[in-house]
Amino acid sequence: MSEQLHIDKKTSSFTSASGNNNSSLPDSSDKIRLIRDFAQLFRLPVAILAALVGCATIYALNSAVPLYKYLLTATILICTHSAACAINDYWDIDKDRIDHPQRPLPSGRLSLQQVWWAAAILFACALIAAIPLGIYCLILVAVSSILLWNYSHLLARNGIFANFIVATIAGAIIFLGSLVVNRPLALLYPSAFAFCYTLAKEIIWDVHDAAGDRAQGIITVVNSWGRKKAFSISWGLIGTLLVSIPLAVLLLPMAHPLIFGVFSSVMLLMMGMALARYQYQDSVNAYEGFVFWDRIGMLVGAVGLLGAAPAV
Repeated sequence: MSEQLHIDKKTSSFTSASGNNNSSLPDSSDKIRLIRDFAQLFRLPVAILAALVGCATIYALNSAVPLYKYLLTATILICTHSAACAINDYWDIDKDRIDHPQRPLPSGRLSLQQVWWAAAILFACALIAAIPLGIYCLILVAVSSILLWNYSHLLARNGIFANFIVATIAGAIIFLGSLVVNRPLALLYPSAFAFCYTLAKEIIWDVHDAAGDRAQGIITVVNSWGRKKAFSISWGLIGTLLVSIPLAVLLLPMAHPLIFGVFSSVMLLMMGMALARYQYQDSVNAYEGFVFWDRIGMLVGAVGLLGAAPAV
């Protein structure tokens, strides 16, 4: 823009046509940047992984389910997860200026109003998508949406309780898939597995966010009992899950116990390696590696879920 102000006025008429043709380029660039910022706000890869887990649950329990139920379930999970991330960033903007200054909201790339409306619209879309799936699915989505909307307020009261809320909702992803096929009790063990796995992660997220949580007076495991205790609890949860795998394979009537055993073990191995690196290095790279391997582990776990369904 500053260069254009110094262009000779005699050439302005000659260049006006080409200037008009190129004027759309900044607009296109702005739109692409806006889409990228919203994708980062929504943590879109994780939202898609949540949808895959929900759809894998449906397929494992009843592969003959019509396509529209897969699409509605995927819509619910993508919208709910994306909305939860958006409203969490909305309420946590002051904390994120310390812990996550690169995110779209604390960095100023998105406004508070944009983020609030995005969350509200996505939660509404999730509720609408749940209606055709039945009253129980609608109740589950409604309760989850209320808890997620108020997650930061719950966190402000007690971060440890908020960890349990997030872990419960993670288990509810599998439970939702079970409700869609009218078999709500079929995958209780995988739901409990997802709960413990997510709780272990949430405790470690709080290790990374300790400075911001401490500044806001939020009670977390790491701020209450220290970093060593937080990692010990996470390792205890992972160890419990590892011990439960052979017991589940032997005692539960799984359709494909080998698939579940192998893929769930690999998922825990990935989690454990990334956790050990972060525990002993405590660097940005180690934390980013933990996040990356957690997402890969979720994908591997979704495959393992296919084998956990009861044999027909």
